[in-house]
Amino acid sequence: MDATTNQADTGQDLAVDDALQELMTDLFVRFHTPGSALPPDAVWATLTEVGLARLTTPESTGGSGAGWIEAAALLRTAATAGVAVPYAETDLLAGPLHQAAGIDTQSAGATSTVAVLDMNGLARNVPWAGATTTVTLVRSASAPGTYELAVVSTERLSIASTPGISATPLGTVSIPDSFEVTWSGVEASAVEAYVLCGALARAVQCVGAMEGMLISSIAHTTSRDQFGRALAKFQSVQNLVVDIAAETALARAAVDTALAEVVAHGFSGAYTQFRVAVARSVVSRALGVAIRNTHQVHGAIGTTHEHSLHWLTLPALQWRGEFGSAAFWESRLARIALDGGSETVWPIVVDGAHLEGVPEAWLRAIIGA
Repeated sequence: MDATTNQADTGQDLAVDDALQELMTDLFVRFHTPGSALPPDAVWATLTEVGLARLTTPESTGGSGAGWIEAAALLRTAATAGVAVPYAETDLLAGPLHQAAGIDTQSAGATSTVAVLDMNGLARNVPWAGATTTVTLVRSASAPGTYELAVVSTERLSIASTPGISATPLGTVSIPDSFEVTWSGVEASAVEAYVLCGALARAVQCVGAMEGMLISSIAHTTSRDQFGRALAKFQSVQNLVVDIAAETALARAAVDTALAEVVAHGFSGAYTQFRVAVARSVVSRALGVAIRNTHQVHGAIGTTHEHSLHWLTLPALQWRGEFGSAAFWESRLARIALDGGSETVWPIVVDGAHLEGVPEAWLRAIIGA
């Protein structure tokens, strides 16, 4: 599958400049060598040096001024190569929140993650907590449906490490009682967009990881022999690999449809939230098949730390549960259909219908606001 030439059914061209895609691919392939991986800080420094670290940040504030097409290509390429770096958190999640609040704290080389505080002042299982330069704190303000934001140096916060299944660090974030935080108001629409943005970013990363699993499975089955012939010659193995390819293509199509909607209409588009929900549902189910089959064709070697497969499968499993689980997104889609009755189901299947008023409910459910 050509990662640079897919086009979703909205008619939006998702092609990435060939030279840019080649640069991304070359960089991320070199970031991993057999048996080792470049530390995230070193990866980020390289991305900063070549102008890829802040792709969607406006040029007026030191970014590259690109869009979601280029950002998705970067996310997908990194995930395909099994490279861990807080790009999504810094550029796609924290960056727009900073802009919405009218602050610019993303200095060159700085990284950030977002922690949405609950009523007790805690944010649990925050990706990259403790491993970024700053943390962008978000909390509900006193008035219903309003939010506040603060960008705080990581070293000023209390961060308790949380066990995770992948190499990406997780942590519980809280504000020490002795530390005074300066809060800025931020529109609810910006926080709503943050949730949908995060959900889409994780879907893109999962697809990238699945494409990496497919590449690894093909390489493994064509190079390893069993009973005097390559594994790829056995029909049962061929069926497993074909299923990985089919599920990956299905997930890529759903994600590209959501991506095209965002490129065309932004995160406030009438159909964006529906298509993101569909993408997350499709990706979650496809990912289960891809991971199961990939480990089957790799056999015991694929479960070892020495093999690179865990750089693909474990992060993908973690991403699948972030910004809403599969059950969460599917229950929302089911509720929309049930609430609308039989006359609503077909328009939803055909074009997503008009889901006015739904995003805020999803927002509250995901972040507990």
